[in-house]
Amino acid sequence: MRLPEPVRRYLLHLLERDTAERALDDAELQALAAAAEGRSAKPLPELLRGWVNSATAEMRWKRARPVAAKELADHLSDQYEAFLDEGMDEEAAAQATAREMGDAVETGTRLDRAWRPRPDWVMLGIVLVVAAAGLVLQYLLRPHNDLEWYMFFGKYVAGAACLLAAYFADYIMLGRHCWLLYGAWVVIGLLLTQGPISMGKLYHLSCWVWFFPVLFAGILFRQRGKGTRGIGICLLSLPAMWFLAMHAPSMAAIMVQTVVCCGILFMAVWRGAFGRRTRGKLALAVSPVLLLLLCALFLIVSDAHIRDELGNVLHPQRDAAGNGYQGSVIQYLMFGIRFPDCDQQPVGSWLRWDGATDWVFATAKYYWGWAVVLLILAAAVLLLVWGFRIARRQTGLLARSVCMGVMVTFALQTLMYVVQNCGIILFTAYGLPLLSYGGMYLCQTMLLLGLLLSAQRSGQLESGLAPQNVRSVP
Repeated sequence: MRLPEPVRRYLLHLLERDTAERALDDAELQALAAAAEGRSAKPLPELLRGWVNSATAEMRWKRARPVAAKELADHLSDQYEAFLDEGMDEEAAAQATAREMGDAVETGTRLDRAWRPRPDWVMLGIVLVVAAAGLVLQYLLRPHNDLEWYMFFGKYVAGAACLLAAYFADYIMLGRHCWLLYGAWVVIGLLLTQGPISMGKLYHLSCWVWFFPVLFAGILFRQRGKGTRGIGICLLSLPAMWFLAMHAPSMAAIMVQTVVCCGILFMAVWRGAFGRRTRGKLALAVSPVLLLLLCALFLIVSDAHIRDELGNVLHPQRDAAGNGYQGSVIQYLMFGIRFPDCDQQPVGSWLRWDGATDWVFATAKYYWGWAVVLLILAAAVLLLVWGFRIARRQTGLLARSVCMGVMVTFALQTLMYVVQNCGIILFTAYGLPLLSYGGMYLCQTMLLLGLLLSAQRSGQLESGLAPQNVRSVP
């Protein structure tokens, strides 16, 4: 007889939360899983529960213990039931099962060897190679190589350290300590509002705000199962990001991160992480994006100056001597679109200052032609495809939210960067992941990719599945 639906949903919620955050013993795992499936389960005898606990205690990877305990308990339960069917009493069946399985400590040692997470050096190597290629590209795009090679090497070493640190730090900390991390992020952001200004921006703050999507993923994970109230708490974390991004200032950060956070929240609501899916919950999840769109439409309709500026963005040659100068030059370099006095403008010298950072595509087109531009674009697209494939394979809520948060952020950054290099400069693009800039932006990108790969390494444990990079016990 199946349990009532509300009871089953509550038990499923408990199973998901507890197996992700702490190592449950086998008796709890078996009872919860059986109740969630609506069937009765006979608890294992004390002797066999102790055997499972002794075996899993030998495993140094604590997050894998609940999954390994469940796997062992399944084998023990099958063998125990078989001995009972043969006519043995419960005590004799338990002893025979323990003998059949062998020494618990020896089995646990084998589990520790087999289930120990192994670094995915291939994936890490791909990221390191692409990052190195990006720094080489930036070095070559500087006409006079005004920065020494060792400066680029130092940036690369710092980025690699960030990648490895994030990879070997368990991504689950984003869920366990989400409010502590969020509070630290806000406090540090407030301190950075008093930092130095470069090119009209608080440079360090404009980089700091881009860590928000992975923090939001942790908050989302902690609020799962709390229905509309949980969705509301997730959305209440957004104003702090808006405040810091406005002080940077960075309209790109506000727009991109609002879309990313509402997107992963909408996806979580759709998949039932906040209880039964309803239209009201889905609408609430994307309400900040809808609000921003309504504000933008209102300003465009009501303000003639904004409409005029938007026209200059889409057709910069209308104001080539003023705000449309950059867009006009870029479109002249990329597509040969002429503008007044374009022959007298020192286009080549203009690219010297930021052609290897903000304008990689335009500079590559100017020096090497379209073939190199398409090659760089192909590398960026392949990086995104690879990242989204990793994100789609994640079944755990936190792992999937972290991966999607990172990859959708990178995808929108790439889109804005490409559009900017086509001469349409609505918002200043933040960067092209791994292929533009080389200091703090590279470290930040590598750190986020490290979290992505960390989720890939052990994200299956959230769903009670064996991780993909371990061997089964022979």
